[in-house]
Order: sequence, then structure tokens, then C-alpha cells
Amino acid sequence: MKTTTHRELAEEFIGKAFTKEAQDFEKELSHDTDFWWLNSESRSMLERGYLLEGEDVSDAVERICKSAADHHKDLGLKEGFERLIKRGWMSLSSPVWANMGTERGLPISCFNVYVPDNIEGITNKIAEVIMQTKLGGGTSGYFGALRPKNAPVSKNGKSSGAVSFMNPFESITNTISQGGVRRGAFAAYLDIEHEDIEEFIKIRDHNSELQNIHFGVCISDAWIKDFVRGDEKKVDLWKRLLKSRKEKGEPYIFFTDNANKNKPVVYKEQDMKIYGSNLCSEIMLPSNEKESFVCCLSSMNLELYDEWKDTDAVKLSVYFLDAVLTEFIKKTKGIRHMKPARRFAKRHRAIGLGVLGWHAYLQKNNIAFESLESKQLTNKIFRDIQNKANITSRELALSLGEPKYLKGYNIRHTTTMAIAPTTSSASILGQTSPGIEPINSNYYKVELAKGYDQTFCTFEKGY
Repeated sequence: MKTTTHRELAEEFIGKAFTKEAQDFEKELSHDTDFWWLNSESRSMLERGYLLEGEDVSDAVERICKSAADHHKDLGLKEGFERLIKRGWMSLSSPVWANMGTERGLPISCFNVYVPDNIEGITNKIAEVIMQTKLGGGTSGYFGALRPKNAPVSKNGKSSGAVSFMNPFESITNTISQGGVRRGAFAAYLDIEHEDIEEFIKIRDHNSELQNIHFGVCISDAWIKDFVRGDEKKVDLWKRLLKSRKEKGEPYIFFTDNANKNKPVVYKEQDMKIYGSNLCSEIMLPSNEKESFVCCLSSMNLELYDEWKDTDAVKLSVYFLDAVLTEFIKKTKGIRHMKPARRFAKRHRAIGLGVLGWHAYLQKNNIAFESLESKQLTNKIFRDIQNKANITSRELALSLGEPKYLKGYNIRHTTTMAIAPTTSSASILGQTSPGIEPINSNYYKVELAKGYDQTFCTFEKGY
């Protein structure tokens, strides 16, 4: 598109002079007013379940920010939180939009459970996932501890295998919505060394009983080394795994040893193993039978990085996520099947400040996605965010205290960053580019959790 002004670009795309859509588009490009990102598509998205009855977007922001400030017992923070959201510097996760500051649901994005090898434990984890889904989160589970099919069990019986126990978890997602806002979702993780792995990678095949859950394979360094050496069985299994990914888009591939080599020092020193990931596979946290990890997420808008890089935006975002955790802990008090997740939140206080708008930032500055300049910016920007987030976590440890597992570490959160996929959030935030992903094309349709959205590229050059 060859244009000289924002107004002309809006007119050229819409095809009508100064329609409401064109005016929204011009406002979006200028970024010089509060709620610049709130165009007709953003509003439509938010009105499909994210707002309370009779609530408009500004009311929702007021509700969310007041609740976050209240948890810090500092109403002076409310204005700062509102500035982050209204200016489009920080993007809220869907559960925060829908549930923060309300009596319904939880402001946490997702959970992971460790499924133990006994009927009582499996039953407890089924109940846990039911409650997690009901209260608004996406869910996942690690099944590697379960004995394989036909393995002996007590009283001369035989196990039906790990995959068979995934059936009730799929049924949960088919019948229970996430806090009444969107359909439930679940991802199952299993080690590639598990004897049921061949049955596992057939999930979502035409003849599989499991059609609606997501699934991920956990791969160790030892298995990869044997594969590279040419182990025929492993080479054949790898071929089938890749064929499944080509045909079905899954399984996810989770490199277990990579996750554990790079986990926070506290997890290494306290021997806490990371077994699998979450529904969207961006979270690297430990779960066990007594603790289920939680995903406390929001994202910085990199499209506007140059606006907020020298401000307190990252600091305020960490304060905000800490408040989200506090609300989760308060809301889950006394809920029986939320005890493992609540225990994790209290003891770890892990948060995940991510990003969206990365490709939009590159396009805006005429930088090719895979260029040397882009790689240098990646190091600079993410180091900047991480350093500021860690400094803020240390400040909060001094003022609010360290959780159980961080006593003596002088930090309040076991993790501070996580790069989540942000398709819905990007659609809400003026249709910027999602996460760190490249934009598909200059005009495309996006499938969202709450319907379809048509998106066009804001910038002239699409590298």
C-alpha cells in the first residue's frame, strides 16, 4: 500500500471515507490516545464472554486494576496499572479479563497435574482437572509415572495402560467450560521411552478414541543420542512421530533434559524435576502429586517497546502479576481439589511475563525477521525485560516476603518470564502480531478460542 498519511491508508483499506472502521484504524495507528487499540474487532472479542453483564471495557479495566491495587494495599498503583492497559503497553490474559476482581472463576491461565500410578491418585487428579477447568483454566497432565498396558497390578490384574487413563481427562474438556467463558482444553504428556508411546502418538488418528485432547512427547538426551547413533527402532519411531506432526500438527515435542538443565537455581538445588509442560507448552515448572503448577501470565506489547522501554512498565507488570497470584490464592482457599495448585502458588509464586507484537515491531522499523539486527534486538530487549523483572521481584521479596521455597534467595518468584502464545490477546490489542510469531500474511483469518477474526497487516513492508 502506498500512502502518505494514516487517514489515507485507512480510507484505502476500508474503501470508504471516514467510516467508523476507518476512524478506528486511524486511531489505532496513531497510538497517541488511551484505548487506541479498542476498535470494532477488539470490542467484539471482549464482548464475547470477557466482560460482566452490563460492563463496558473501561469498567472492566477499572475492576481489574482496582482489584490488583487492593491486593497490594496500595491504591496508588491503580493509576499505573490502568496506564499500562489503556496505552496498550501490557496485554492481559483471557482469565484476567474475565475473572479478576469478580466472584466468578480464577485469573490463572493454565495448570499442570502429575498423574500418579495408583487409582486413588488418578481419581484425585481427575477431580482436580474438573475444578481447574470449571474455574477458568486450560489444563495438562504428565502420565509418565503410570505403568504400561498389560503390566501386572494387584490381585493378579493387568493395567489398561497410560493412554486409557487419558479418556476421563478428555471427557472433562468435552463437557465443562472454562469458567463459563470458553470450552475446556487438556494436553497429555508422555515420555518417549514409555512402553505405551506407540499407542500415544496415534491419538487423534481416525480410529483413536481420543480426538479432542492435545498431546506432547517428552524426549530425553539419552534417547536422542541413541537415535543419532542410528538405533533402528528409535529412527522408525521418530519417523512416525514426524508423520503425526505433519498430519495432525501434534504431538508437541518437549525436551526434558533441556528444560531441567536450564531451570532456576532453586529448582536445581532443591532437586525439583520438570516432567512436562502446559497446554500451550511454554511453561517449564515442576509438578508432583502434592503440587500442581499454575500459569500466571500477561504480556508486554513489543510493538510499542520504544514508548515504554524507559518507563516503569515492566516493574508495574510484575507488581500486577504478583497481585494476580494473590487473588488466586485467596479465591482458592477452602476449595478441596484446588489444594495442590494453591500450594504451588503459595510456595513458588512463579509468574510469566511474556510479550506480543514482536513481528509488528520489526515491520514498524523495517527490520527483516531473520536479520542480524533482529537477533541483536532479541538479545537486547529480552535481557532488558528479564533484568527489570528480576530487580522488581527482589524488591517485592523485601517488602512482601519470600515464599517457602525461596527463603534466603532474596527473590519473590521462582520464575518471572514465559513467552506464551497470545492469539486471543493480540486480537484484543489492536490485532498486533501474536507472541514472537511471524505474521502469516498481509491479510488472513485467525481461529480464536472464541471464534474467527479477520486481520490485516498494519505496516506497508511485510518482511
